[in-house]
Amino acid sequence: MDQKTYLAERIDDQINWYSAKSKTYQTRYKILKVIVIISSVTIPFLVGLITDETTYLKIIVGVIGVLIAAIEGILSLYKFQDLWLQYRMTAEMLQREKLIFLTNSGMYFNNKNAFQDFVRRSESIMSSENQAWVETQQKEDEDNKEKEDEA
Repeated sequence: MDQKTYLAERIDDQINWYSAKSKTYQTRYKILKVIVIISSVTIPFLVGLITDETTYLKIIVGVIGVLIAAIEGILSLYKFQDLWLQYRMTAEMLQREKLIFLTNSGMYFNNKNAFQDFVRRSESIMSSENQAWVETQQKEDEDNKEKEDEA
């Protein structure tokens, strides 16, 4: 694979993928957190309105509490914030490495093997991200097993 093809089909593709995934997870995380915040501040307000005539508000407060717990569970399970930050960092690292390579700077300056070193470093960045993802999944599985054992 030549330099132009590698940059377009591998590096640019991966930068775009990590950036898009990062934005998706950022959006999911922020939407769910806003729902939690608004729901949390609504509970004390509604509790203050409960009277003998408005006992239905007790049910609404209970439903909101369940909603908050469910959303926090989803956030914990899917780790949207962690993935958002991890993917953003990987995209930025690849972008930085590409810029250093294209400007013939740093370790690529006067380097006869600049392209090979760039490929090696770029693949290492992507491999590290993949390994971090695997470790996150394994830790999540271990945490879930511990919780099951405690129950």
